[in-house]
Amino acid sequence: MRSLLLVAPGACTGDLDPLLAAYASRRIQVARWTYTGAVPREPELAAAAALHDAVLLIGRRARAPRTVLAGPLLDTPGGRRVPVGWVPVVDSPSLRRFATAAARVHTRSRKAATVALLSQRHPRFRRLAARIETILDDRPVFRWTADRLVPEDMLAGLTSGLGAAIYVGHGRPCGWVGYYGLRAHHFDDFAGEPVGAILSLCCLTASRRRVGLSFAEALPLRGVCGAVLAAVSNTRHTDNTRWAVRLSSAMLAGASDLGELVHEALPPGSPLAADYRIIGDPLTPLLAPVAGGRRARTVEVHT
Repeated sequence: MRSLLLVAPGACTGDLDPLLAAYASRRIQVARWTYTGAVPREPELAAAAALHDAVLLIGRRARAPRTVLAGPLLDTPGGRRVPVGWVPVVDSPSLRRFATAAARVHTRSRKAATVALLSQRHPRFRRLAARIETILDDRPVFRWTADRLVPEDMLAGLTSGLGAAIYVGHGRPCGWVGYYGLRAHHFDDFAGEPVGAILSLCCLTASRRRVGLSFAEALPLRGVCGAVLAAVSNTRHTDNTRWAVRLSSAMLAGASDLGELVHEALPPGSPLAADYRIIGDPLTPLLAPVAGGRRARTVEVHT
């Protein structure tokens, strides 16, 4: 039986009920650490995480992903590396939207490991998307790069029900440069099946620089996905290329959720640990309904 440590203010735990019920249905044991006042510091979290498989940290939106955590994995005193996800409390409805979407991902039936590949039009990003597609050659992969379809069709495709979506290209705190500048508000009317996890392999999409809430934080709170892996700083394309290859290989090897994927793909001591954070549920599965793959195949692409 797997175990998750939920660290959250007492006032918001009721909004997480859908996700807690989903954990129970999958026999994921939840230990609760209810706190008041300041968000617990990372050394305290790491010590408490020693007996668990993942940590979900909920806290005031005044804290940013870059400052509340040092990376996507906690280094416990015993030497284990435990995935940790961050969710800011904006208001009760958005927290419940996150919990409901994440729960929906956990409780899917007849699952398939579907993946959407998203990228900016620039040739180097299209080449990287093609390389990822080659690695994932035995998975149902949908190549929805910006040169092949309009943004509206890509957004519609994301509602079909996917295990994961991977974006490569330029990023900003407010969104992706690709698709003519995709922002969080473009998901305001999101209706359909949430994506399991979105891997935003680019600069800054988990950064709060000059924004009240980062793009990566906004997506789970809008119910778009169970979690996002995103950077809090500027990153180099060469590093993101290696990161994309390692993540894709770990996915192919059978990593079943986002936390396991990051744990397997991120070597100890990697500088990428300082750049990236998990926003949302670290145990979000990388699987989707079989019917989602059928719907995704109806998205019109131009080759």
